Amino acid sequence: MTRTLNRRQLLTGLAVLSASTLMPWATRLWADTPDDIPPQDITDFLILSERLTMRPQLNSRLAGRAYQGLLDIDADFPRRMRQLIQAMDEAELTDMRQFTSFAEQQPEAVTRTAIDIIAAWYLGYTGTVQGHSATDDTHFVTYVGALMYQPTLDATVIPTYSRGHTNYWVSPPATIATD
Repeated sequence: MTRTLNRRQLLTGLAVLSASTLMPWATRLWADTPDDIPPQDITDFLILSERLTMRPQLNSRLAGRAYQGLLDIDADFPRRMRQLIQAMDEAELTDMRQFTSFAEQQPEAVTRTAIDIIAAWYLGYTGTVQGHSATDDTHFVTYVGALMYQPTLDATVIPTYSRGHTNYWVSPPATIATD
């Protein structure tokens, strides 16, 4: 039996074909981590990050960026991350206020890994800034999502973001909490 294809069916088929062809590209455009990083690594990194920063529900997209930045600096980062998780589990470290005593009993590499992860979340980048050099190893993670702004958000304006109208800063604030 022969079946004829009408114009609507042809256009629908072409639209589906086009969308399926472009979909990997479109989703890759917004993805934060390459396809070759196992999703479990990102999940483990996010859980570890929440544990290290004592902040529940960190942004998973930012976790992908931070993980990638740390991986770009050190290809051995996944192993170091697992070593840190194991050391924290063995020491039963659940409260980061006890990190100093934990760090005193750990190898330098374990402590350095923890500090690198915490720094990525608080500073919003990984690596070491080399002043005005274009060849440093820094990788952008986030700007307004950097955790360093949260403790003083009621009093500190995130650089380049105005909280008020033009020249709002001319008059002193009524209180720190309302400015």
